[in-house]
Amino acid sequence: MLRIKLIRSTVAHQWRTRRVVESLGLRKINQVVEHDDTPVIRGMVHRVKELLHVEEVEGTPSKKGTTKAAPKAAVAEAPKKAKAAKATETVAEASEEKPKKKTTKKSEEAK
Repeated sequence: MLRIKLIRSTVAHQWRTRRVVESLGLRKINQVVEHDDTPVIRGMVHRVKELLHVEEVEGTPSKKGTTKAAPKAAVAEAPKKAKAAKATETVAEASEEKPKKKTTKKSEEAK
């Protein structure tokens, strides 16, 4: 288990660095997140090590505030799934109808 704290700002850094910090779940200076100790997380930490303070801790990640956020997330995902299903149906319908090839005068004369 890794406890990761953002100690420096990402303002003067490249967009890639900002994206790595954001993907770790860090948005503000002095914000702390906990992640499992995996090679993926270790690689992201190594990429932005100058901005972070990392310490190894025992146990599982604490889930602060996830009980309230979970129902909202489930409600918010339902319309997105419905829109995605409609979009896939329209794509399937469009693929069934093949457009006719447009012929030009030059292509008719070549024949």
